[in-house]
Amino acid sequence: MDARVLLFDIGGTVFDWNSAIVETLDRILSRDSKPVLDRQAFAFACREGFLAMMSDVIRGERPWMTADQIFAAVMAEQEARHGLTALSARDRRDLDLCWRRMPAWPGAREAIAALRQNHVVVPLTILSWNMAVGSSRRNGIAWDSILSCDILGLYKPDPRCYARAVEILACAPQEIMMVAAHPSDLRAGMVAGFRAAYVMPRLQDPGEDYSDTGFEAEFDLVARDFSDLAKQLA
Repeated sequence: MDARVLLFDIGGTVFDWNSAIVETLDRILSRDSKPVLDRQAFAFACREGFLAMMSDVIRGERPWMTADQIFAAVMAEQEARHGLTALSARDRRDLDLCWRRMPAWPGAREAIAALRQNHVVVPLTILSWNMAVGSSRRNGIAWDSILSCDILGLYKPDPRCYARAVEILACAPQEIMMVAAHPSDLRAGMVAGFRAAYVMPRLQDPGEDYSDTGFEAEFDLVARDFSDLAKQLA
């Protein structure tokens, strides 16, 4: 059975969370600012903290928090840790909202537009609805809908999140193909009965195992980039 719905991960798969943070830091900090800040390390620490705090929420070790709340809390922690105590309220707000304007990877917009000609194309994302909408609008990317885990009240990889997506999409699990640059996300989707398309990552998430243990055999499709993904699914 051909996949009718393409269910995209977008944070890291479609959008570059790293550059969004670094670009914002470049705008609000001078090059000779004190203390000297490793902006790439700061961005990585923010992503790592975001995923860790979200894991705490999933395990019930923290009360429910939206992705926006988690990101703002992590950003405040990292600003304090890296000595960015002199930031204005406006600059702090700018950093808090930087994932609402993430750049997309090259070819993503064109591939998604092409895929929508023959598929229903929808993100299933741990990002907030505002992050997904804002970043999509920045890059001119149109979706058939957006399933934010914030709205579902369940974060991936909770199995109930994938089951809820099936209910909303009103189709059989095998009619859904998960598209992601994160092997763990694809594997969680496969447990729910989804097919899997692996897009080779441009950026590696902290804590994710990208060791190729036979991706060609494990996943239904392995694409080297978005152009290759669109070609294979045409």
